Amino acid sequence: MSATVEKALKVLELLSTYAEPVRLSELSRQLGMNKSTTYRMLETMGQLGYVRQDGTNGRYMMTTRMWEIGVRAFQRFDIRIWARPYLEQIESEVHETAVLATFDAGEVVIVEKRDSSQAVQTFSPIGSRTPLHCSSLGKAFLMTDPDEFAEGLKRPLQRFTDHTITTIQALRSEIAQAQKIGVATAFDEYREGVSGVSAPVLGVDRKVLAVIGVTLPSMRAQGAHFEKAKFFVRQKAA
Repeated sequence: MSATVEKALKVLELLSTYAEPVRLSELSRQLGMNKSTTYRMLETMGQLGYVRQDGTNGRYMMTTRMWEIGVRAFQRFDIRIWARPYLEQIESEVHETAVLATFDAGEVVIVEKRDSSQAVQTFSPIGSRTPLHCSSLGKAFLMTDPDEFAEGLKRPLQRFTDHTITTIQALRSEIAQAQKIGVATAFDEYREGVSGVSAPVLGVDRKVLAVIGVTLPSMRAQGAHFEKAKFFVRQKAA
């Protein structure tokens, strides 16, 4: 690793933690570098447009250059690619189908998955959709911001099985419980014999990017096996 590059990145990382322009001496002290080295780093980054010096007091601050780079990087961000290793880890631990879903027009859409290695498994094709109120994936979206996502609920809540939640009051009660334990669950609510557990994937701004979860036959959605599924879904979502 280049020592110069490492030092320059450390300067930028430290600068990003300050809300106000900061003195050279403060940066030098926090970095554990002498003032002359810190100054040379700042001068070079200033010439490249990453740092600027306040003309009135000589203190240093970051420019928006890093933000511009970050935006361009984010535009190429494909959460499906990032999620694949986590889906594989969930399936290898729980041996059930692991899925990633996004929100679209009041429904959740499965955009990536890792199929279960078991002979008896659920059918969760990529591109399939489910309403928010009757799947663990949908409830995981609701638990991040019930009021915002509830606006997208199609009323009245459609019944798909005898276990489907069809009242807003009952749904809010279940979402509140999901928020307490960190995962949302559903048992035979959209399709008989199919259950699931899901958790939201949050960005740095704490906004939900997607949800990750497990779908499995209801006959296995119980006891220690289902608790294990809850644990790994919660862990990998985080």
